[in-house]
Amino acid sequence: MPPMNIELARTFIAIVSTGSFIRASERLNVAQTTVSARIRNLEQLLGRDLFVRNKGGANLTPAGQQFLRHAPMFIQLWQRTLHQVAVPPGRRGAVQC
Repeated sequence: MPPMNIELARTFIAIVSTGSFIRASERLNVAQTTVSARIRNLEQLLGRDLFVRNKGGANLTPAGQQFLRHAPMFIQLWQRTLHQVAVPPGRRGAVQC
């Protein structure tokens, strides 16, 4: 299985928080087709449909509800990892208590 692109998880969260692919595209400042393609890729990676799409927006499937439990933590872990890796040599990234 190929690695997951963090933008796929961010796009998923944007759809959940806005309730629609169109509003998510506006929030992310990308085309609606880009949002759709990212979710298609994510669904292919996971082997499950995450949304039920309709004219009124998008609703989570049971698999989407499960992924929603993990996606925010995945994004946070990625952001912490980037922050730690970006710290210049000889410096500490965060104060350890």
